[in-house]
Amino acid sequence: MITKTRKLNILVGIVFLLPIIVLSVTNFDNKLQYAYIGDCVIGLVLLLAIFSTDLRDLDQWFLEKTTSTLTVSVALINLGSQLGLYSVSIGNFIFELALISYALSLYFTERHFNIKNLILITLNMNTLANFMTRSGDIAILVISVLALVLYFERFLITHTEQFRLLILLTYLIPTLIAIVWFIPEWPIIHLNNLNWLIEAIGVVLIVLIAIFLLRNREKLVLTSHIIFGTIIYLGVSELALLFAQPQILSVSFLVLMLLVYLSLLNFLGNIELANTQRKISVIIPTYNGADTIVETLQSVKIQTYRDWEVVIVDDGSTDDTENVIKRYLAYNKLPVRYIKQTNQDQLNAVKHGLKYITGDICYILHSDDVLYDTNVFYRAMSALCGERCDGIFIGIQEIDAKGKLGKIFRTKSYYDSKTTVAKTALGLGRNPYVDFTYWRREVFENQVKQNYLTDNLPAWYDAKSNFGLKLVNSNFIGLKYRVFEGNYLNSADGSVNVLSGELRTLHHILSRLNIPSFKLQSIFYRAMNKFALSSICPVLFKQGRTSLKNITPSVVSRRVKDLSNPYVKAIVDFSQNYNEEIEKDIAIPAELKIFDGADIRLFNRQLSQNQLDPFYFEMMKTIGQGTGKMRVTRHDKEKLERILEFFTIKDYVKIEVKK
Repeated sequence: MITKTRKLNILVGIVFLLPIIVLSVTNFDNKLQYAYIGDCVIGLVLLLAIFSTDLRDLDQWFLEKTTSTLTVSVALINLGSQLGLYSVSIGNFIFELALISYALSLYFTERHFNIKNLILITLNMNTLANFMTRSGDIAILVISVLALVLYFERFLITHTEQFRLLILLTYLIPTLIAIVWFIPEWPIIHLNNLNWLIEAIGVVLIVLIAIFLLRNREKLVLTSHIIFGTIIYLGVSELALLFAQPQILSVSFLVLMLLVYLSLLNFLGNIELANTQRKISVIIPTYNGADTIVETLQSVKIQTYRDWEVVIVDDGSTDDTENVIKRYLAYNKLPVRYIKQTNQDQLNAVKHGLKYITGDICYILHSDDVLYDTNVFYRAMSALCGERCDGIFIGIQEIDAKGKLGKIFRTKSYYDSKTTVAKTALGLGRNPYVDFTYWRREVFENQVKQNYLTDNLPAWYDAKSNFGLKLVNSNFIGLKYRVFEGNYLNSADGSVNVLSGELRTLHHILSRLNIPSFKLQSIFYRAMNKFALSSICPVLFKQGRTSLKNITPSVVSRRVKDLSNPYVKAIVDFSQNYNEEIEKDIAIPAELKIFDGADIRLFNRQLSQNQLDPFYFEMMKTIGQGTGKMRVTRHDKEKLERILEFFTIKDYVKIEVKK
């Protein structure tokens, strides 16, 4: 994972330098042959960088990062030109790049509506205005109107998205600006320009080359999304060439367009769900949900998308939940399966329900929540089949016990990057994204089951790689989330439950990343986050390890008032006394109950009732001493790993096998 990231960062860096180097060559000598040679060299370097990585890694997140990088690069050239630091003899080339970046930034603004992408649109428009070619304003207008029309199509005709005023304004304002720029005159196009002709044909050939390259690596499915995306790609790139009228044949531009199209293929094509593999499996864990579960089931029943099933896992309810469900199903013939088990807590109930699902998409729906409207499943499936991803985040709206509507919470912009992981640490381990996600089943079973249902980590976070799964933001509200005053999470035990997951997440990240001046960076990041500016918040980090000494106690104090809970106290003491040289032999009883992160509530229950095995009291004492090295038999090594994971310190303790 680290190697791939490093190679992709090199590729992004080359894209950033591309316009700057071409500008430097042309300013060094105005002879076109030297400019052409310099352009060919940077194009060749970019091409070699592309083929030095796995082409399948060129995905949505990479393309968005590349768009940001290219925008900043041409904006810097624009700034230097406006300040009179140099003259730009390749204005047409800069216009081409800015127009491509502008089109991409419009697309990504809808995917990730945040301050960063709004800034990118502004920078691109400023660059385009300064390097405007003859009739180039027509190209800008066409792209702006196209983005606006496509957005209207999605929420008015296909209903794959909900109306959102801020996104509409984001598309409308550039369109109005483009109309102001537009001069109603027939564009003067020199069709005898050989450079334009060669590049225009080259862009078309790139489509065939990219498809051929990826098909050699895996089966490539040309979905309607990629066919439509290809048409848009060809339209935008040909418009850029048509109105820019390049003075020299730009090899680097063609290579850059190959990079863009390879990325488009990777996240708009290659969708693994066939038409016969689109069933949504809904797992509903419930505990004493008799008052609300009928409303929950009814919200599923009325969905316009009909290919679904429901698995209800009754986690030992003591009220009339079972009878309420059976009466409802007696009058409503639905694909619903009811399973009852002894009380084992919510995450374990979901894990149990996973055994009975048959669908290809998984979704967890709590028995006191309801789907937002009748098109939720339809929108979720459209999003999953429109991009290659592991799952999609949805927005939520709070409701109270009586169903009164409250605040709307939209998922923050998610990026598949190390920076996202570092920012999660700066947020003190708190999950910055909602847990309400539609997952592809294989991802749910292979990653989410361990991360979320077993270890009580954020579902999107993979502790093994210290990286995030590939998720995308949806642009719709999918759930009405019920909030009660007496929610378990607001209780003392609930606070420890939440704290356990936050510390586990934080400690995993800090064991792999060295975040200097953690306290200062954390305060700055959380302040930026409150003002919805987290997307442009800079973060400093590198590979390594961060000391827990001054961090863990601060995080704990925000959740619990004191250290009366032995579990929490042991973790805090470990952070203060940690020493890699302290050693301890660990003997694990053969019949010991091993707790996972999802079992924290059960652990606290046995602790309060004096039912906990004496081993755990001795273990908490050992942990509190800051023991950095533990020895165990080979047979018990896996058990000790699970125990240390439960106590959130697995990555800080070295486990040795006794000889």
